[in-house]
Amino acid sequence: MTEPESKLRQRSVGRLDRSRDPAILNAALAALTENGYDATNMDDVAARAGVGKAAIYRRWSSKAALITDTLLYWRPDLLTNDAPDTGSLAGDLEAIVERVDRNDNDMVTSDLVLRVALEATHHRELATALDELMLFRGKRLFSLVLAQAVARGEISADRDWSMVADVVLAMGLLQVIRGQTVDAKFVRQVIDTVVLPAVQTPST
Repeated sequence: MTEPESKLRQRSVGRLDRSRDPAILNAALAALTENGYDATNMDDVAARAGVGKAAIYRRWSSKAALITDTLLYWRPDLLTNDAPDTGSLAGDLEAIVERVDRNDNDMVTSDLVLRVALEATHHRELATALDELMLFRGKRLFSLVLAQAVARGEISADRDWSMVADVVLAMGLLQVIRGQTVDAKFVRQVIDTVVLPAVQTPST
């Protein structure tokens, strides 16, 4: 199911030449990857794209709107909450790792998305543009997978597993703060050392 689009994230309407959009989005991604959100500026993006800054503002209302649209241009899956359903918790968790591994090869990696989401905690406009979709998507994904495991009877239904999903999110953010990469290897390590031991521990 696709989430409703943020008004801030929507592009400008009207008779614009959309043929320049890919060049602008490419330039924005390059600047974002090199500099991070804070240090990315419209002058640099315009120079990289070979357009005037006014051309960007005719299409996007702000840097926050442009950067959010840039991420979604290559990763439209960020707007969905589809969780894998392989028939087992182990299979679902492995599917999450495989999904992250595929994203690691994309122009917009899960690591980059999480770094932008972390910066959004200091930028109200960016947080509004993101609609919290990216920051909390991973938490929702793990929550859904654990809920499916409860429904199958694989793990206890008497415990609140939301804290496990919170810990996964917190560990990802801590990895970013440390300047390290959130990739498939890291996600697998979190699953093996935190998620599986937690859900496999009998309740007392």
